[in-house]
Amino acid sequence: MKADGADRYFDYAATAPPFDEALSAQVEAARTWFGNPSSAHRPGTAARAELERLRGVLAAHCGFPDGRVVLMSGATEANNWVVHGVMHATGSGRVLVAADVHASVWNVCRRQADRMDVLPLDDKGRIELATLAASIRADTRLVCCSHVASETGVIQDVGAIAAICERRGVLCHVDGAQALGRIPVNLATIACDFYTFSAHKFGGPRGCGGVLLRSPTVSPLMDGGAQEGGLRPGTENVAAVAGAAVALELSLPGMAAEAERLRNLTRTVLAELERSGTRVFVNGDPEKSAPGFLSLSLAGLDGHALVADLAVQGFAVASGSACSENRPEPSRTILALGRSPAEALGTIRISFGRANNQESVRGFAGALVKTVRRQTDQKG
Repeated sequence: MKADGADRYFDYAATAPPFDEALSAQVEAARTWFGNPSSAHRPGTAARAELERLRGVLAAHCGFPDGRVVLMSGATEANNWVVHGVMHATGSGRVLVAADVHASVWNVCRRQADRMDVLPLDDKGRIELATLAASIRADTRLVCCSHVASETGVIQDVGAIAAICERRGVLCHVDGAQALGRIPVNLATIACDFYTFSAHKFGGPRGCGGVLLRSPTVSPLMDGGAQEGGLRPGTENVAAVAGAAVALELSLPGMAAEAERLRNLTRTVLAELERSGTRVFVNGDPEKSAPGFLSLSLAGLDGHALVADLAVQGFAVASGSACSENRPEPSRTILALGRSPAEALGTIRISFGRANNQESVRGFAGALVKTVRRQTDQKG
C-alpha cells in the first residue's frame, strides 16, 4: 500500500508499517557492523559486541535485563522451537494448548496430537485460571498460551497463568508476538519459561524475533554452527536486530496515551454499527483487549468477501477464517468463543495503529455499514 493510503491500513495485527527510524538504523548497522559476529577478526568482534549490546537493549525493554535472548527469524520459528524442543526433551510428556493460540503453536502441537490437550476459553475469549489448574495433568510438561490473542486481541493474565505453571512444575510458553510494543510487557512479573516475539509486529523489520528464555536448554530445530549458544545456528542478522531495538524503543513512550487513542477508534466503529442498526457480534471485549483490536462476526456473510469488497474501496482489514483448498473454514478461535460456524465464517478483524485517525476510521465505518448491507441484500 502506498504511503498516502497508510491511514486506511487497518491490519496492524498482521504487520505494522516500519518506523522510518528503524529502517535507518537497519541500513546504518548493515554498513557499520558488516562483519560476521562469529569471526575472530576486528570487523567480526565489533559486530559481536554490537549484537550483544542490542540483545541487552531488547531484554531491558522487556523487564528482563539479566535474562537470555535467543535471536531467530520471528515468532513462528521461535514458537516451533519451543514446542518441538520441549516435546523432544520430555519424551512422553504432554502439552496443554490454549484454544486461541497462533497457528505456529497449534499446528506444531497437532503433529503429535496424541500428546496434545486443548485448554478451552470462556465466552469472552479468556483463559479461566481454575480451568487451567484443573486441566494440568500429572504428565503435562508444557502450557502454551498467547499474551494477546492474534484474532481477537484478548489479553490473557499471563502473570497468573505462569504462576500456576510454576507451582505445578510445568513449563510455560507465552507467545508475545501481538503484545510486545502494544501493551506493557514486564517479564519480572511474568514467570514464564519462554516468551516469544516478532519485530515486525511493532514496527521493526521482518525476519527478526526470538525467545526471551528462562527455561533449561532445549534441543535446537536445525543443525549447523554454534551461534546463539548452540540453540539456533546461522549467522545473526545484526542489522535487523538494530532496527528491532529502535522500533521497540519508539513503541514504549506514550504507550498509555496511544492505547486510549486506539480504543477511541474502535469506539467510533462500534458506535456507527450501532447507530446504523447493523447486526454484529463483537468477539471479546474491546475495552479490555489490546488497544486497536476489533473482531466482528456477521452471521450469514463471508468474511473473505467483506475483506475483498473493502479492499476495492481502499481499506485494508483481515478476515477471521482460514482458506483450505479455496474453501473458507471457520476460525477455531472464534468457534472457541461459542460462535456458530456461520458467525465464524462472517468474521473480520480490524486492527488500528499509529497512522490511523478519526477521519479515516469514520470513512471506514461508513463503508463497512454499506458493504454489509449490500452483501446482505445480495444474499437475500
